Amino acid sequence: MTKKSILEKLGLVELVEEKSPEAEIIEEEKVEETVVVPPVIKAQAPSEIEEKLDVLIESYEKNKFLSIDEVYRNKNLDKDVKQSIFIAEVFMKALPENLPIDIKRKSTLNILDASGLKKEDLLNDAYIRIDALNTVLEETVAKTAELKEKNETSVRELEERIEILKRNVEERYEFEEKQTSVIEYEIQRVINIVDGIK
Repeated sequence: MTKKSILEKLGLVELVEEKSPEAEIIEEEKVEETVVVPPVIKAQAPSEIEEKLDVLIESYEKNKFLSIDEVYRNKNLDKDVKQSIFIAEVFMKALPENLPIDIKRKSTLNILDASGLKKEDLLNDAYIRIDALNTVLEETVAKTAELKEKNETSVRELEERIEILKRNVEERYEFEEKQTSVIEYEIQRVINIVDGIK
C-alpha cells in the first residue's frame, strides 16, 4: 500500500493507474511480469479545489495562535512606530516619572506637535488597533464556545452509548445466568435418571 500525498489526503487529486500498451502485450503472452506506468493525477475542477482550500485555511486560521504583531500585520497596521499611537508612549516614557499626570500629558502633546504629528491621526490609529484586537478576541471566544458545545454534545452521545453498552453487558450476564441455571438443572436431571438405571 502506497503512502498518500497531502493532496490525495485532502481529496484534491486522485491517483489513476494505467497499464502501458507493453504491459497488455506481455499479459497476452501470459508472462507473469507486468509493467505499470507511473500514476496519472486526475485533477479536480479549480473551483472545487479552491473551496476545499478555503475551508482548510479558514479552519487553520481560526485555530492558529496569533501574536500581537501578527494581528496588526493582518490588518496592515505594522507600520513604523513613529506613525502609530506607540510614539506617544515613547515620548511619555522619555519624560521624568515624577512629573504630575497633567504636566506629563501636556508635555507629550507639545512634543507630538513639535514632531509634526497630529493627535487625531494617532488616536485614529489607536482605535483601529483596538478594533482589530477586539475582532480577534471575539472570534477566539466564539470559536472556543462553538468547539465546547460541539465536544460536549459528542461527550453526551458517547456517555449515552457507554450506558447502553453497560446495560447490554448486564442483560447478557442475566441471560447467561438464566441459561446456565436451566442447562445445569437439565444436566443434573439426566444424570439422576442415568444413575437410576445403572
